[in-house]
Amino acid sequence: MNNYNGNYNGYEFNQNPYSASSSRQGISLADYSRRVYAWMASGLAVTFIISFFITNYLNRLVLDGKFEQLETYSGVFLIVALVEVALVFVLGFFIYKLPPTVSIVLFYAYAVCNGITIAPTLFIYGMTSVFYAFAATALLFGSISIYGFLTKRDLTKLGPILMIGLFVLIIYSIFAMIFCMPMSDLVISLIGIALFIGFTAYDTQKIKKGYEYFSNTSDMVQRSSITIALQLYLDFINLFLYLLRLLNRER
Repeated sequence: MNNYNGNYNGYEFNQNPYSASSSRQGISLADYSRRVYAWMASGLAVTFIISFFITNYLNRLVLDGKFEQLETYSGVFLIVALVEVALVFVLGFFIYKLPPTVSIVLFYAYAVCNGITIAPTLFIYGMTSVFYAFAATALLFGSISIYGFLTKRDLTKLGPILMIGLFVLIIYSIFAMIFCMPMSDLVISLIGIALFIGFTAYDTQKIKKGYEYFSNTSDMVQRSSITIALQLYLDFINLFLYLLRLLNRER
């Protein structure tokens, strides 16, 4: 079963605590967009670097026959997963009340925790499969993100539909695991990919909204760019995990 990691994170754009203003303090939409994607890319880099080293460590434990240490890692995994959920909750609901420096620290702490929790998945599927899934994810995510940024359509209405779809997917995944439903892996993977394609376009459009709301306040620029980067980061991670699952259903 795919590790959701609390990754839906509300997916609702926080209401602006300041009124929108036509005045800008030197930051352009292009600069704001680059900031969002820089946060996202650095978070992904931290996650996959951590996962790579842990995956190599798990491989060495298996090769050396140290299976009792794998059980120890299972305990660590559960603790980190709980911390991860707490971090995404704090970032999702309190980021506009936190100092920008604290928000940055929490964002990277979440990226580290996510690297620890997805490492067993990468270990199971193998680095070759991970590479192909990552390349496919980058291509798909990039294409959809460009669409979300350039489209003139208002994607706001997608939010509630996508959240309902995610809730249904989680419930279906639980039932599929309990009752060993046929073809469940294929169904879950395809629905998950479709949902996070939608979330990617929906969250990408928030970049323009974030700029419109917050570009007149330097602290809010920092906070809002991290918030949107976190949501896009989660879209990428989940899209990657579902593609990895689809490409390796036999495992």
